[in-house]
Formats: sequence, C-alpha cells, structure tokens
Amino acid sequence: MKNTITRNILGGTIALLFCTAVFAADRVELTDGSVVLGKLLSAEAGKLKFETAFAGTIEIAQDKVRSFSTDEAVNVQLAAGSTVLGKVAMTDTGIAVVAADGSFSTPTGKVAAVWRAGADSPATRQHKEQIAKNERKWAFEAGVAITGRTGGSEKFSGAVGLKATLESAQDKLIFALRAEKAKDNGVETANRQFGSADYSAFFSDKSVWYVRTSIEKDSIKALDLRSDTSFGVGRKLIKKELQDLELRVGASYVYETYANGTKFDSPGLDLTLTHAYTFKAAKLNNVLTYTPAFKNFSNYRVHHETTIEMPITASLWKLKTGVSNDYTSIPQPGVERLDTLYFTSLILNWK
Repeated sequence: MKNTITRNILGGTIALLFCTAVFAADRVELTDGSVVLGKLLSAEAGKLKFETAFAGTIEIAQDKVRSFSTDEAVNVQLAAGSTVLGKVAMTDTGIAVVAADGSFSTPTGKVAAVWRAGADSPATRQHKEQIAKNERKWAFEAGVAITGRTGGSEKFSGAVGLKATLESAQDKLIFALRAEKAKDNGVETANRQFGSADYSAFFSDKSVWYVRTSIEKDSIKALDLRSDTSFGVGRKLIKKELQDLELRVGASYVYETYANGTKFDSPGLDLTLTHAYTFKAAKLNNVLTYTPAFKNFSNYRVHHETTIEMPITASLWKLKTGVSNDYTSIPQPGVERLDTLYFTSLILNWK
C-alpha cells in the first residue's frame, strides 16, 4: 500500500512539474500551424531567436510566425517606435501585450523588436558592439630562431623579432624590429638589422590611406643605412572574415649610404600587394613590393615574403615558417642581386 501511495505521489509530482514547465514556456505558432515551446530570447531584424529543449537555440523568420506568447514580461518595440514592457498573449490577428497600465493588440508583422526584461535593447547592444569594435587594442609577438652546428663544420644562424600592433576596426599601427646574424666556418654570412612602422586607416568601406617608414642596416651588402618612407592609398580587393587582399599605390623616398662612401637618394613609386588567408589550423601571408626610383627607373627593389603560421597552443605559441626574397636591380659591387632567406621561428603571442 505504501509503495502504491509513494508511486502515486511521485507520479503526480512529475506530472505537475511537466505541466508547469509546459505552461510556463513561451510559445510560437507558425503560419503552417506548427507550435514551438521554449524561451523567446529576442526578435529583431526579421528573425525570432528561440531557445528550445530539443534543438538548442534556433532562429525563425518573422514572416513565418503567426503569433507568439510569453510567460514573463518582455520589452516589445513596435515599428512605429514605441516600446512597452508586458506579457505577450496570442490573439486571432497577432498578439496582445498586457502591460501594467493597460493592453493593446497588434499584428506580428508590426513588431520591430523583442528582448528580455533587464537585457540591452538591440540598438543599445549594437552601439556597445560598435564601440568595442572601434576600440584600439594592442597585440604583441616575440619570435626567435637559432640553429648551430659544430664538428666537421662550424655554423651558426640566429634571428630575433618583435612586433607590436595597435588595431581597431578603422585603423592599424604596426611596429616591427628584426635582427639576423649567421656565420659559416668563421665567415659572416648574415648581419642585418631592420625596423619599421606602418600606419593605415579606412576613409571608406574598402579604401585606406597609409604611411610607412623603415630603416635598415646590412653589413653583408655593405649597406650602412637605408631609410625608406612612403605614403599613399590602398584598396581592399577582398575583405572577408577569412581572406584579405589589399593593393597599395603611393610615393616613396629612399636614402642609402654604403660602406665604400657611395650615397643614393631619390623619390620613387611604392606599389604593394598584401594577401592573407586563414585556414582551419594555419594562416598564409603574402607580401609583394615594387619600388622603382624616379631618378632612374632601372634602379628598383622587389621584395617578396610568404609565411605560414601554425598555432601550437591556444592563442599563445605558434610556429612561423617562410621564405623572403629581396631583389636589387643595381647592387653594390660584389653583392648578388637576389638575396633569398628561408626561416622558421617560434612565436610567442600576447595581448
């Protein structure tokens, strides 16, 4: 007898909880007669966001909704602009909003937005998102690549690099430093220091203006100093979440001094193509720059670099490998026109 009573009480309790859950749920009736129970999270931009027990959060096109109701008071904004806080009940023609000081009915199509009590309105949320998007944030990278060998031959190769990026949705500032040094059986094969600053800002949806400056010293090329400053405009040929392609066209000024006392300076062109593509587990970067001098168009430099970045741990460490080609049409005596560098670096990222 006790077991029977216990089972009846337990069954009744479960049934009561089930009924309470069903009756407490928000309800959406579709134009095809289907009914969805759950929790109405929001309605905006022609879509209802609805949380269900069977399919998680789903989106329903508003023109597919005949009517809906809520078990709690929600904010209802009409297309005319007014907003009311109240419970929503179904009617034959749409919905009825029952507020503390009265009620009114309206077709579902006249509802501009719905959001939960205490939550931000769609306009407020979009404003906050825009502020966050435009906020400048720093990101840093430090990389190192060192290899060595002793025995039959003595070899050493090392490179260190630092990069700091201040970026928002509207502009980007990049500082970069890099130093390379290498020896092969006591003979120095690389000794280069490089620093640059690059700033770009959008003045339309896909157009930017930019200014860039760099200084460089390369003992192997007998280059005591190269200063290169350029400015101009750029155009985003591709601007997507996973892919970016930008063409820059501008003017430049180059000043060079060499160990033998030779000096060269001239204004010139600055043509640059940058490309980035993000894969599931890697990122590909390409840069191609062509800078001819106005004094002599046969005197030009072409720089190309392709890198692949692969994360090692979540957003902290990554492996960077690539190739860099630097071509000088009129090099100093004893220096090759084309200088190619293959590299692999371990990069630490932080913000």
